Amino acid sequence: MQISPAARAELAPGGKLRVGLNYGNFLLVLKDGPGGEPRGIAPDLGRELARRAGLPFEFVKFDAAGKLFDAVKAGQCDVGFLGAEPQRAAEVEFTPAYLELPVTFLVPAGSPIRSIAEVDRDGVRVSVSERSAYDLYLSRNLKKERESA
Repeated sequence: MQISPAARAELAPGGKLRVGLNYGNFLLVLKDGPGGEPRGIAPDLGRELARRAGLPFEFVKFDAAGKLFDAVKAGQCDVGFLGAEPQRAAEVEFTPAYLELPVTFLVPAGSPIRSIAEVDRDGVRVSVSERSAYDLYLSRNLKKERESA
């Protein structure tokens, strides 16, 4: 598949595709391999996008989704792999989903919580990585207090 020079320039204005990676989500990016190359679905997709576009690429590494989002928004990365959340979509463009991650809550052994519906109530604390897709979703949907890490 050939892409036009105009599309290539729009995708990577600097001539090299800068692919932002969120190392804070092991479902998307694993630790680097022995040669220092990132591993996981997000690096694989970034490599393939660059190959199909006929562009050289570089990875730009972040330790949290919020930092990656800020970099994409500021034009420091050409693409990033983030959950499409309405709050983010107001500031950046998203493609159709490339994967869906089913998530749930983790509770301590012996917890009386047995269903997701029991989480959103007084006395239950929910911790989540700040500005992650999970945080943005829970901020919109949980009515009780939650804490971000």
